[in-house]
Amino acid sequence: MGRAGDKQDREISTEQVRAIQQGDADAIAELVRTYAERIYRFVYHQVGGREEDAEDIVQETFLAALQSAHRFRGDARVSTWLYSIAAHKVADYHRRQRRRKEEPLPPLEMDLPDADAPEALVEKAEVRERVWTALECLPDHYRTVLVLRYIEGLPVHEIMKITGQSLKSVESTLMRAKHAMAAILGLEVR
Repeated sequence: MGRAGDKQDREISTEQVRAIQQGDADAIAELVRTYAERIYRFVYHQVGGREEDAEDIVQETFLAALQSAHRFRGDARVSTWLYSIAAHKVADYHRRQRRRKEEPLPPLEMDLPDADAPEALVEKAEVRERVWTALECLPDHYRTVLVLRYIEGLPVHEIMKITGQSLKSVESTLMRAKHAMAAILGLEVR
């Protein structure tokens, strides 16, 4: 699973950021059009594929971004800033969820080749369920770096900015997260 290509790499201009800071409705709409899909996909994988929860968190993310737009100085990419806000909103969500009884996970959407055999369909469903369960068992910071790196396809330097960690810390967290995920799934990590 990787990045979505040109649309994934698109960033809004400095002029558009200034317009957003001044409350320009067209610039705000462009912000949402440019980043909503990326942020949704990130959040969706963080919340175990719960669509309604993902949509709510994306809305919270953009509201928080608009409320704090005046503090955005352009030191990082706009996408990095939004991923960071989304990561905080996801962490808040998981804190709230721990206080409630968990509901069953929806099927994981993975890019697996289609197969005609019913056995293959059952196997895909079992793999999806195991992956969701493993992701849900991981600590928030492990799940965040795994999703950013392997589902969103972000480079480590972007993950550093989003999480506020150093290069060594991100690399170490990724390694520990991969080992933890492998242990949950009963796999061997290379």
